[in-house]
Amino acid sequence: MRERPLPTIAPETVDPAVICSGEATSQALAVLGRLNTALASDDAGALEDCFFPGQAYWKDELALTWHLRTFTSPPAIAASLLQTKALHSLAGPLVLEGTPQFVPASPVLQFIDCNLRFKTKSPAAICNGRMLLLPVEVGGAVVWRIWILSTWLENLESHPENEALLGSPGRQLDGVEQFETDVFIIGGGNAGVTLAARLKALGVDSVMGERNAAPGDNWASRYDCMRFHVPTSLCELPYMRYDKHLQSPHFLSAAELAEQVRRYVKAFNLNVITSAKIHSTVYDRIARRWIVQFESPCGRQTAVAKHLVQATGFGSQKPYLPLMADEDVFKGISIHSAQYKNAVLLREKGVKSVLIIGSANTAFDIAQDCHTAGLQTTIVARSPTYIFPVEDACDKQCLGAYDSDIGVEATDRLLMTMPTWVGTHMLSGFLASRASQEPDRYAALARAGFPVIDSAHPDASLGHHLLERAGGHYVDMGATALIAEGKVGVKAGVEPTGYTPSGLRFADGTTADADAVVWCTGFADKNARDTAAQILGAGMNGHGGREGQGVGDVLGPAEIADRLDATWGVDEEGEIRGMWKRHLRVDNYWIMGGHTQQHRWYSRTVALQIKAELEGILPPAYRETAEAERDGEKDQAL
Repeated sequence: MRERPLPTIAPETVDPAVICSGEATSQALAVLGRLNTALASDDAGALEDCFFPGQAYWKDELALTWHLRTFTSPPAIAASLLQTKALHSLAGPLVLEGTPQFVPASPVLQFIDCNLRFKTKSPAAICNGRMLLLPVEVGGAVVWRIWILSTWLENLESHPENEALLGSPGRQLDGVEQFETDVFIIGGGNAGVTLAARLKALGVDSVMGERNAAPGDNWASRYDCMRFHVPTSLCELPYMRYDKHLQSPHFLSAAELAEQVRRYVKAFNLNVITSAKIHSTVYDRIARRWIVQFESPCGRQTAVAKHLVQATGFGSQKPYLPLMADEDVFKGISIHSAQYKNAVLLREKGVKSVLIIGSANTAFDIAQDCHTAGLQTTIVARSPTYIFPVEDACDKQCLGAYDSDIGVEATDRLLMTMPTWVGTHMLSGFLASRASQEPDRYAALARAGFPVIDSAHPDASLGHHLLERAGGHYVDMGATALIAEGKVGVKAGVEPTGYTPSGLRFADGTTADADAVVWCTGFADKNARDTAAQILGAGMNGHGGREGQGVGDVLGPAEIADRLDATWGVDEEGEIRGMWKRHLRVDNYWIMGGHTQQHRWYSRTVALQIKAELEGILPPAYRETAEAERDGEKDQAL
């Protein structure tokens, strides 16, 4: 994440006082004119010259690559733009939409930000874009070059999104032994219902199979005190807002998010079968059909679908428990945070003291809950933890941007279209600036023995925690004060290695006594390949066989899982691996997941690809990286 730092522009390059909206528009039109001319004439050299020489990005989401790609050098951008333009035929030039804005982000980073619109012919599609321009001195004059070009598919021209379809009736599937659907979605949580609604608005039939008794129960079953540490607006679902009393400054509880999921399913008549336990999933490569057998309260049912979506979440299915010696000797209660409900239940079982292993969001939530219930509470912080205040997270320059007047959808277009490297550095820069204004904010916490990293620390990176670790940080909702004030104990910098009859033993030979141990050690399923076979029914009696193997051209659960791309973390382009896009070795299998704003944004991405495939107009994914040189071209496989 520390690669590709933001470019720096000498402060004297431009005078912000003279860059009015008219000047910004004039410069944007000039750059766009050169870009369109180079594209129309297939001039790779001229196209390359449109981009900022020190650092440039083209981030595309289905508009021209029909994949999720980010190209990171002017030669690669120029050559790949020309190749993909030839494949999909621009229907006219790129045009400005709205008024370009001059953005003085910092004394050494000032850019012009403008929105674009264009169309393609093959397939016929409406696309949007965004262009960020940086100033460059050339021969004593200042010219503007493209730093970031983002392009994305907005709508298929012949099959546009139609929100009126959301009101159409759902299907009656109770007791139906076998049914067909365009898309079968495994999971009826936030990700699953969001995708189901997007598909319905495109006229695509889908059915969700949810293992719990009700949609959203994956959230309702979490610990009682759980709250989201971000603005409610970040968690909005498409087409339906949260009620006013749940908006900022309120922080959503898990139960409130679960209730919104249920309300969403009911309002849009989404098809969901609850208490569904999958017995077998197979893919017929000849018929190009998915066959899913599952048990529901109505008995054994079979879904036959053209597409299959895994929307079971990531980093939440398989609790991680470190191997401990002498587990059988402990006389107290030992549970993973996934089993924790509240501290009152522990107290009713006679618990008076608790050790909490871990020091991220869940650990602090549970520590605060245990302290409130009167339990003697100690956090075991095995390594330094990145902590920043919730006020910073909710600032308008951070995630609080979703509370701005432009609305959630427009904010998504600002934040979700930014290349990962750029967005990460901008976020870190803002948080570091805020931390520098309060250098002693966590001094008392550190004096109490807690190993804290604040946003001013060179190792602090929220982007790394969100996109690589899927957690491991704490958005401070106030629980750090309990440690700073000595109300909650801390044991730091040492790993537990085994149990004693009255608690835990640690690597340094010390011990700690407690009536209960709560392991807030996260989950071991960030890579969907590790859990897909089990989710699809491997080990159950069904078409896939006991070991999940298929026969001939029919793939069973284990073979399907083996063919999936790795998921989560970022690839060399900065794109998140395996999510929301086609997999290389298995057809029509999609993975929906991530954070709540990713559910909202990428549900459209997945739905548009599925709709295009069903209509027979889905182009091959552009997986190459063409790199143009002034004296020729060369192609390099991704």
